[in-house]
Amino acid sequence: MRRLLTSRSRQRNDDGASAVEFALVVPFLMLIVFGIVVYGMVFAQALSLSNASRQAARSGVIAGTTCDQIISLAHDAAGTMGMQGSAASVTIKRGATEAGATTTCSGGGTTQPCQGQDPTPNIYVTLTYNTNPIVPFVPVPSQISGKGVYRCEFK
Repeated sequence: MRRLLTSRSRQRNDDGASAVEFALVVPFLMLIVFGIVVYGMVFAQALSLSNASRQAARSGVIAGTTCDQIISLAHDAAGTMGMQGSAASVTIKRGATEAGATTTCSGGGTTQPCQGQDPTPNIYVTLTYNTNPIVPFVPVPSQISGKGVYRCEFK
């Protein structure tokens, strides 16, 4: 009889153990879930910038397209979740290589980037955006950009 009492008194009460485990695990799970959401948004923004810059560069090599039209098209195409296209800065350059390219559309205007040039230079359109993550403790790049390149094919 004595053995029966001592063995029962030595058993531990596990009530609440699962609640403690839940409390320890949930913050890490939430960090992972929010990290996936934030990285997904930043990835979508980067894809949008890349696609918009290519589309703007493609429109820039068409005869009659002005710098204002290219910038407007880039802003319109860059909008996606968590990012307004007008918040992205647009840089338009012309040159044979990106390193030697010069800015052709500073501030917009009616300039046509390929007009009056040899048909060999390229148009480089770069969109840059400063990210604003919705969850501050998830590390994401502070700035993302997209680049588009097309060759001028008319004089």
